[in-house]
Amino acid sequence: MKLKIYSLVTAAALTITLQSGCKKDFLEKQPFNQVTGDVAFTTAAGAEKLMAGAYGGMYNDYHIWDYMINGDVTADNAYAGGDNPANIQIDLFTTNATNGNVGRDWSGLYSNIKNANEVLENVPNIQDPALDANGRRNQIIGEASTLRAYFYFHLVRLWGGVPLILKSPTSLEEMQKPRASVDEVYAQIIKDLETALPNVRTTASNKGIITKGIVNALLAKVYASKPSPDWTKVQQYADATINGGYSLLPSFDQLFDGVHKNNSESIWEMQYDGWGGPSGRGNWMPSVLVGTGWKRFCTPTNDLVAAYDSEGDMIRKNSSISFKNVNTEGWSDDYWSKSNYPYINKYRVDDLSNSYIIRLADIKLLKAEALNELSASGWSSAASIVNEIRNRVNLPATSATDQASMRLAIEKERRLELAFEGHRWFDLLRTNRAIPVMNAQKNGSGASLNYNVTAAKLLFPIPQAERDRNPNIR
Repeated sequence: MKLKIYSLVTAAALTITLQSGCKKDFLEKQPFNQVTGDVAFTTAAGAEKLMAGAYGGMYNDYHIWDYMINGDVTADNAYAGGDNPANIQIDLFTTNATNGNVGRDWSGLYSNIKNANEVLENVPNIQDPALDANGRRNQIIGEASTLRAYFYFHLVRLWGGVPLILKSPTSLEEMQKPRASVDEVYAQIIKDLETALPNVRTTASNKGIITKGIVNALLAKVYASKPSPDWTKVQQYADATINGGYSLLPSFDQLFDGVHKNNSESIWEMQYDGWGGPSGRGNWMPSVLVGTGWKRFCTPTNDLVAAYDSEGDMIRKNSSISFKNVNTEGWSDDYWSKSNYPYINKYRVDDLSNSYIIRLADIKLLKAEALNELSASGWSSAASIVNEIRNRVNLPATSATDQASMRLAIEKERRLELAFEGHRWFDLLRTNRAIPVMNAQKNGSGASLNYNVTAAKLLFPIPQAERDRNPNIR
């Protein structure tokens, strides 16, 4: 059997390079980006190499850098910081089709999908009995299906309807597919996750490997994010996740201290061990890199700092944000005084800091949201979950006393709990709160930031290069 290295959506995808994998067990491999031409994958070892390539492809700019730009800078948690014009456009809602991040993210996610498709096309046909020992073939198919679903989940939330590429294109027509509808993309995501759920392993000590907890958590998040959320399904899959052997760490700061990787609260976690160097993870590490003469990306907003202060939430504030005197640095800032300048503090161990894709507090709060939406009296049951999260950081019980006030309480709790983990913008989108929240934003002096967000600005434009190559995409 031969594996074809193929073009995905556009011929340009041929040139996308995958990042070299990190040193963890499932990424110890010959660099997958060195594969060219026809390569034989006829053994169980070949199947593992394909799967390692799918995992290793996640260590690209999208998953290392841009998830936080898209999730927190687009929202009210962070300013762009730095001097990257693409990030600044995203921050100010002036993004256009030639934005470098937009093109990079589109290409990166479709390259990830290409890797997953190669697994799903080739592994079922490998005639090696060793691949069926302990159900490994089905595990691999489940892992690749989950990854493909996850990548499309990002695409549909960033761009809306996108082309569904589910196999190697064999013609120009298949390479130039039009957009599928948003509903069609979500249906495929759910199909892939339902395929994966019975097949993936139950647990793994390395939280970068796909397990049932990850699939259940993704299903909960997907059903909450659909244009018409299915809150019964959200509760079902949130419960399945919560009952999967996870537990909150006793201390919030342990999540980010660098010595509790792959902990009991972690469901899915990006694995870093220094392979990327300072340029791979260092941009958001003020405790390590302040003093190099340039401003970090992703600067915490005045609004977020005020939200922590208003809540009296000093534990999560101090774990999430650190303040430093940078008066000696040679740059200026539009939002903050350099004598007390904020930096993200969740990624404080240089490029050794792992990052969470999903953790238990996220899913618990999603369950609270489902309970609140399923009935007018559900706010009372939701309150017990919200209070569990608040109790860990020594905050009093929520003051919400009805469904409407509980919606806002959960929104606030998710913001303070999950800041700088890439969730905030997607929370605002799925709850239809993005426009009012962002248009109410003010600077530290109380002046409007004048974002002027409209419905047309909620999604990224299709990259211009993609439009030029694919006449069927609009």
